[in-house]
Order: sequence, then structure tokens, then C-alpha cells
Amino acid sequence: MTITLPEDFTTLCSIYQIKPDVFIQSFVDQVSFPHFYSRPHAPDRWATFFFLNFIDVEDAKCEVNDDLEDEYLTKFTDEIRQHFYPNQYDEAKAEEVGRVVMRQWMKAAMADRAKYITENL
Repeated sequence: MTITLPEDFTTLCSIYQIKPDVFIQSFVDQVSFPHFYSRPHAPDRWATFFFLNFIDVEDAKCEVNDDLEDEYLTKFTDEIRQHFYPNQYDEAKAEEVGRVVMRQWMKAAMADRAKYITENL
């Protein structure tokens, strides 16, 4: 995979002595629905905001099963909310149950794509 790094980005990296690959890795490490939704006041949610904005802007290009998206985002929200207790909120547990739902969604999405391919042979 090759990506083009724009001049503005590489200039900032040079000024601050940041290796572009280190910055990019740090950014993608922070893209996380479970972390984003289980820690609503955390300061490290910007990468996921960027991802959500990308999905919104590029919606026509994203190939996602809307029914599965609705089903799993609802399930995801319900699971996370179960860990919002007054004065006893368990962020780590909420994040982990969110990851479980995300893994289930990914499996369902892969199965749905495979079904589409095999049914159209």
C-alpha cells in the first residue's frame, strides 16, 4: 500500500521532528467505537470523530449492509449503556463489551458479503 503525504503534513512533521509513520500509527490506534462510546468525556476521541465524519462524507462510497448496521449499532449502544451506572460506571467493561459486539458485527458483515458473492455465481 502506498499513500501520498501532503506537503502541509510533512512540513509539520519535520518542524516537530515526528516520523510520519509514527504519527499515522498513533492516529489509527485511536480509532475505536468501543473506546469512543464508553468514554464520552475522554480527550482522545478525535481520531474516531474523523472516522465518523469520513463515513458521513463518503457514505455513497461505503458499501455496508444498512440492516446489519442498524442491528449492530443498536446492540452496541444497548450493551454499552448497561455499564452506565450512577457513580459506578465501568469504562473498561463497557469498552470490552463494545468490542465483543464489534467482532460479532464484523463476522455478520463478512458472512453477508460471502453470501452475496456465492449467491451470484
